[in-house]
Amino acid sequence: MSEYVTEIRFYLKKDPYGCFSNFAGYPVEIDGKLWKTNEHYYQAQRFAGTEYEEVIREIKTPFQAKEVAKSGVYPRRKDWFDVKFDIMMKAIRAKFEQHNDLRDILVSTGNAILKEHTELDHYWADGGDGSGSNRLGESLMRVRSSFPEYDGIFFEPPWKAFPTLMQDKLFWTAGTGKDYLKKFKAWYVKLSPAGRREYDTYFVLPGRWERFGTEYLK
Repeated sequence: MSEYVTEIRFYLKKDPYGCFSNFAGYPVEIDGKLWKTNEHYYQAQRFAGTEYEEVIREIKTPFQAKEVAKSGVYPRRKDWFDVKFDIMMKAIRAKFEQHNDLRDILVSTGNAILKEHTELDHYWADGGDGSGSNRLGESLMRVRSSFPEYDGIFFEPPWKAFPTLMQDKLFWTAGTGKDYLKKFKAWYVKLSPAGRREYDTYFVLPGRWERFGTEYLK
């Protein structure tokens, strides 16, 4: 495990770890109803218990659901800012309890810091420059640590953990480097297929490290 805590940044649902986004297309059942995405559920709760909740639930895409919900057309519940974080936590927990592959991916991130990375949001995301509250990332990490299989272990690939030591054969065959490779490989082979897929697409092997991968990672 590296000496510092790794950050995993996500935002667009098409990118690695994009499944953490509320806009990712994973239906979730909450309160006896099926919601197309977590974003649908979250935005609809601005109007919980009214006819507008169902209006938002039926909207086709999460982007449209957010736009309509925040447009001011419908009267928002008065306690929204007091309850919205708990509502988000409820939605996230349901999503990762109901989709085993997503749960595997989330747990596989170990103790990595999860950050929704965009300048478009300073509450749920990191504001793009780290000044945001990253409340979505915080919520994900809370849910992650609540699963019994969570062990808090995460390894960066060697080219991230030791970026300047690619050609140091002695380092990788004795001492710290050898020990790191041994632990990394033992951890990596235990990843679920879904967890490994996200990891491999996020931490892409640089071309200049290809020979290293052939020699030490097989």
